[in-house]
Amino acid sequence: MSLNLDMSFFWVICELEGSLYLPETEFEDMSLRRIVGDIRGGQLENVRAILETNPAEGWCNDITGDVLAAAFPELEPEVEDGIADENWSDYSAERLNGRLAGIRVRVAA
Repeated sequence: MSLNLDMSFFWVICELEGSLYLPETEFEDMSLRRIVGDIRGGQLENVRAILETNPAEGWCNDITGDVLAAAFPELEPEVEDGIADENWSDYSAERLNGRLAGIRVRVAA
């Protein structure tokens, strides 16, 4: 079986007891429709960020707000001064690293 890396993959970052993790997902289940359904159905809980990547093109986008808005259309964003607060992601302005994700980093000299 060959793997086509020139397509969008969706990664969900969840939190459990203060640690961040990526739920185990089969490649064929990394579709946007499946992730929205799993979040809405409660299969994915404590979602902190959702990333869309294309390894062949070398890009990654934080699409947390779009996915959570699609999963919960009945929740309208709060509007303050005519601007909707749609930033659902805890990590859109910061880079995730091993320390933030609760992973011990070992350096070999």
